[in-house]
Amino acid sequence: MLDTFKKKKLQDLPFGKDDVGTRFVTLVIIMMTALATLALGGAEIILSLRGTWVDAINGQITIEIPAVNPDGKIRSAEELNTLAHDIDSGTQMNGADIKQIQRLSRQQVAELIEPWIGPDTGNRDLPLPVLVALTFDENPTQERIEQITKTVHEIDPAAIVETHQTWLDDLRRFSGVLLMASVFMAFAVIACCILCVSGAVKSQLASHQADIDLLHLMGATDDYIGAQFVRVVATDVGRAAMLGVLIGIVFLKIGGVIAGGLQAAMIPGFSWSLPVWLSFLSLPLIVTSLCFVAARVTVLQTLEKMP
Repeated sequence: MLDTFKKKKLQDLPFGKDDVGTRFVTLVIIMMTALATLALGGAEIILSLRGTWVDAINGQITIEIPAVNPDGKIRSAEELNTLAHDIDSGTQMNGADIKQIQRLSRQQVAELIEPWIGPDTGNRDLPLPVLVALTFDENPTQERIEQITKTVHEIDPAAIVETHQTWLDDLRRFSGVLLMASVFMAFAVIACCILCVSGAVKSQLASHQADIDLLHLMGATDDYIGAQFVRVVATDVGRAAMLGVLIGIVFLKIGGVIAGGLQAAMIPGFSWSLPVWLSFLSLPLIVTSLCFVAARVTVLQTLEKMP
């Protein structure tokens, strides 16, 4: 008897007549939730790339010994080797905080400038600088950087000490802007879902005003009438949100497969870790909960204004 009464409560208003409107709202929720999933995935990718790039550069200093001396004369290979050896064996530089000192070969330097100079750069008789990479146990202090710079300039005044700090600052700012844009997009599409549900609820209340008046005459309260709308909305939105998240994940997977051929040292792969999956799975719950609250508030406010 109780089950029959509960089922009858949900059928007091003929929601079956609203198929067209229900389908439209469902389609909008699916599309908006899929976009929110893509935006959330974009934010995760940006965080992953930012962390990988920053970790790869943090704690490193690159020393460039130019192939041309301050007088404008091209240095010989012997002179460059001597300067590089002096820098490698500098007593002030070989501190306990330096984990590794690596001198790049001519071929490695040629590969770095190949996009600008062209192929077979290493085989040409071109004056190429010498690069020495210092890797520290942790990010060096400004005082330590100044000490290294002074030592290098004592050995070769034309040498360039690059801490990559300017590039890191630009990377942090740029990735921060992209991250804010992704998060804003996710919030924007969720807000669109809420507005769409609120508008659909008002439309349904207007179309069922005669039935609502009849229920009021029979003694039904606003909470009872509103609960029927909210239950239907929560069920439809929940199903649509789960489908939208699934579609968004499929698109992210397809994008990952397409971008698989672009993976390189500077473009690391996107990790589908547990926190990433949890953020995707929580999205339908967030959308459904917010739409549930929006639908209930809209219903009760609208019913209060009805005679």
